[in-house]
Amino acid sequence: MSGAEYALVMCALVISAIIVKLLTFDAQAWMRKDLKRGDLYALIEVASGLRPNGLSPDQARRLQARGMVRSFGNGNYRATLKGRLALRIREAVRHTVQLEQ
Repeated sequence: MSGAEYALVMCALVISAIIVKLLTFDAQAWMRKDLKRGDLYALIEVASGLRPNGLSPDQARRLQARGMVRSFGNGNYRATLKGRLALRIREAVRHTVQLEQ
């Protein structure tokens, strides 16, 4: 097997692994892992900029542990890219559920 054929086979394997992972990905479980009720609503307020200080200490600890917010200034928080992605996934899942009903 030549180098080009080997590279093509390896690319095909990697692409198939990515497809399998995406098809078996449980978005709701990923989104809610280690979070409690109200954490995502608080994240919405932080991400929108309405209440950058709108997290309780426990919510801030849980969301920072998941990498969804980072602190800045004196008790203020900003949503990270991962936090914004979680909110988009939440929105898409809720939209899908509404369409099914």
